[in-house]
Amino acid sequence: MFTFKVYHSIQKLEKQWNSLLEATDTKNIFLNFYWAHNWLKNYHNYIDSLQIIVIFDNNKCIAIAPLYISSYHKNTLAFFGTNEPESCETQAEGMDIIYLKEHHDDLVNYFIKIFEKHLPVTRITLKNISKTSCIHDIATKLASKYFCIQSNYCYQFIFNQFDDINNTLLLNKNNKRIFNKFIKSKNCFYEIADTNKSKIKLFDTLIELHQQRWNQKGKEGVFVGSEFFNFHESLLFDVNFNKNILLTAVIYEKKVLSVNYSYINKDKIYFYQAGIDPKFKPSFSPGLLNHLLLIKHGESIGIKEYNLLLSQNINSYKSKISNRTTKLVSIELYKYTFKNICKIIFLKFNIKNKLFNAINE
Repeated sequence: MFTFKVYHSIQKLEKQWNSLLEATDTKNIFLNFYWAHNWLKNYHNYIDSLQIIVIFDNNKCIAIAPLYISSYHKNTLAFFGTNEPESCETQAEGMDIIYLKEHHDDLVNYFIKIFEKHLPVTRITLKNISKTSCIHDIATKLASKYFCIQSNYCYQFIFNQFDDINNTLLLNKNNKRIFNKFIKSKNCFYEIADTNKSKIKLFDTLIELHQQRWNQKGKEGVFVGSEFFNFHESLLFDVNFNKNILLTAVIYEKKVLSVNYSYINKDKIYFYQAGIDPKFKPSFSPGLLNHLLLIKHGESIGIKEYNLLLSQNINSYKSKISNRTTKLVSIELYKYTFKNICKIIFLKFNIKNKLFNAINE
């Protein structure tokens, strides 16, 4: 018989959380306990309350849903790492309930009852979830009782053919040219940070290059936001998470041209952020070379998947590295309250804009 408890703090869940992750062999880095813990610590200003739902089967923990109610988007339930203000969003992808797969169907129905009867929210926001996830199955069933808005698909580019590195090099002729140029070069080197000191150094360089690139476009980079910077710095200094951080650099004539900031979890690498020298006028692409060399490194350490994460565009530069994609979707579920019905009408018929335009004519 299932029972549940809603936790409003993460502090006492570390052991259960890590044990369940291990039992389910969940590899999504954004479901890592220490990633979540640091996110909560740095984004607390946007959190009204935690709604961490833990399901038990005869006192055995079989599911954890890492959810919170936003103070930025009122009365809205969302996964950790999602639904922050755009200026500092972390964009956790593929978020889902951590659960034992053998209980899938029963858990879907049980979570539906919890969402309907026990959570004090009028809106559920599910950003960039997989169509094969447990939460997608829940949302699909809830859609018959809520007003549902589904966004267009976004794409995760995934390279998982580590048995044949040539698949990537042959995908684009330029890839092979860049890779071969590096092999022959005596002035170009690849660095993989393997100490805390070297990671901190490359992290600082990453931010510097990232900012330069965005400043050149007349914009501020995401690291300008204090929450975003503090969050990623805290991950770097967290002894429980530091081992999951992978910082790599392409160095040409003793100058760092490209830094990739990635996460590694079990046999997966997640590329997260990059910094590229905007002043370098290349005969090769240091950013693309960094990806190719990281894939080659992954092959040597038994990595089975290199996930380049989200892109709105199917023809993104990431398509030069992999032609395999998985679709992610965002879903908004609104309870039928008077306020939500008005909001839905505004969204559906664009009445807000029409009224605004009429007033200003």
